[in-house]
Amino acid sequence: MKFLKEPLLHFLVIGVVLFVVYSSMNESEEEAESGQRIVVTSGRVEQLAGIFAKTWQRPPTREELQGIIDDFALEEVYYRQAIEMGLERDDTIIRRRLRQKLEFLTDDTASLVEPSDAELQAYLVDHEDMFRESGKYSFRQVYFNPERFGDDPERYVKEQLAVLNSNGSPVGDVSLLPQSVDDFSRRAVDGTFGTGFAQQLDSLETGSWQGPVQSGLGLHLVRIDNRVPGRLPELAEIREIVQREWSNAKRVELRAEINARMLEAFEVVIDWPEGTNPAASEDEVSNEVAGGSP
Repeated sequence: MKFLKEPLLHFLVIGVVLFVVYSSMNESEEEAESGQRIVVTSGRVEQLAGIFAKTWQRPPTREELQGIIDDFALEEVYYRQAIEMGLERDDTIIRRRLRQKLEFLTDDTASLVEPSDAELQAYLVDHEDMFRESGKYSFRQVYFNPERFGDDPERYVKEQLAVLNSNGSPVGDVSLLPQSVDDFSRRAVDGTFGTGFAQQLDSLETGSWQGPVQSGLGLHLVRIDNRVPGRLPELAEIREIVQREWSNAKRVELRAEINARMLEAFEVVIDWPEGTNPAASEDEVSNEVAGGSP
């Protein structure tokens, strides 16, 4: 059946399994640490030793390990006392941290599913703008400052174009712009000459001087020496990149699905402040809640 092959279904199943396993592990440790007893399990000792080794690039000594365990036990004492005193209630930082921890569990499920080549190919085609390689431009240019030529600067530039096409030397203006560029990407061209310059180059023929071409700084005569069009790479060339983006997209999709399912299990009742109109615009509601005038 087709729905059994849906990656989102796989994510949800894996997520449920993770929740069950995580919950059972925590329950067993909580049972061992009930009352006034604190039991540091062998698994926890290994975890603490592993964290130390990863941090210091060596295993802890027996004395260091005992110190780590003692610190963990003290942390557990403080944790229990804080819970008993209710310090976790209405604490924004703790609420956000617990949400973040739960989101980490759901996000990890995305990395456990391997997409097929067909799924990646479909994602590549559907998001080709994300993966398309930019075209390359190699050209020469002569810059003209339009402020020097009165109301009709294009007339002078066209005169200089005729000079160029007759193998003469045009009289341009000095600027910090490069007189020639080689293999500039579309982004590099627009970054140097202004947004939209590369698009104008697409309409020019190669091998001859043409213009004027408008940039963010003025007018230009341009000779395209070489132009390589952009292309969409084959999946085999960028499979790792496509898979990373696919996984990120599925992680976002999974998060949204889980959020929706969690909210479905609860009835959200909003006790609006007196005088607040829920149908008002966002700015109006903000003003009303803050006590300002709409």
